Amino acid sequence: MKTTRPSWLRLLTLLALLGNSPFDVAAQAPITKSKDPGQWALIYSDVLAKNRERLKDYSWQYRVEVRENNELLYVDHLDAKYGNDGRVVTQRVGQDLKIKARQGLLLKAGQEARLKDTEAKIEFLKKAIGDYVYMTRGQVVDFFTKARKTEAVGYENALRADGESVLVKGDSVTLIGDKSTAFPIYLAFSAPVDAKTSIRCEVYFRHLRQVGAFYGPKVTGEFTQTGAGGKVLRIDVESFDYLAKP
Repeated sequence: MKTTRPSWLRLLTLLALLGNSPFDVAAQAPITKSKDPGQWALIYSDVLAKNRERLKDYSWQYRVEVRENNELLYVDHLDAKYGNDGRVVTQRVGQDLKIKARQGLLLKAGQEARLKDTEAKIEFLKKAIGDYVYMTRGQVVDFFTKARKTEAVGYENALRADGESVLVKGDSVTLIGDKSTAFPIYLAFSAPVDAKTSIRCEVYFRHLRQVGAFYGPKVTGEFTQTGAGGKVLRIDVESFDYLAKP
């Protein structure tokens, strides 16, 4: 069924309530009746900021599993929290290195360079997730104005929005939002990293009922390198144990 303009505006109305507990959403009146995408973006950006503020009172843990061409390289265990700049700050508390230490200066140096490149990609992924989940007001305006809006097949009472060149030229974004609770359900994005490498990432959302904030308990990112010696680096991230700071 083709989605009309009021339908996607309805999703924006619901998304604008993301900062509230799901039990309170049904009782909320619309914040504004404006059809101006800029006005909706202002509301949504404010809600995203409030979501970050609420999660600043929490710490949590990550389990990061890294594979290259399906070979398990290592598993990281991290403590995490939001920093003063609104970005997630992590501290390694354990690492299970699966690849054997290489013998010889050249072999050892090559392995260290490989691991350093992997760490750089993890940092790239972390920043990209923050950028695509917490888009700026202008980016939200462009995305919802230009995106294709359809009913989300396979989901009950959900809307899907697909856009291209949202943050960088050549990227693509898919967002699925629940119409009843106002929470994002799923976000996927693909983007070029450099001339030979691209990334695809999927984020599955849940909410913390006690604070009415959303988070991504499961994230998968894949870096694909083309050309001779091309490889696929897959990063699976689980977040859990969200605890209020003492």
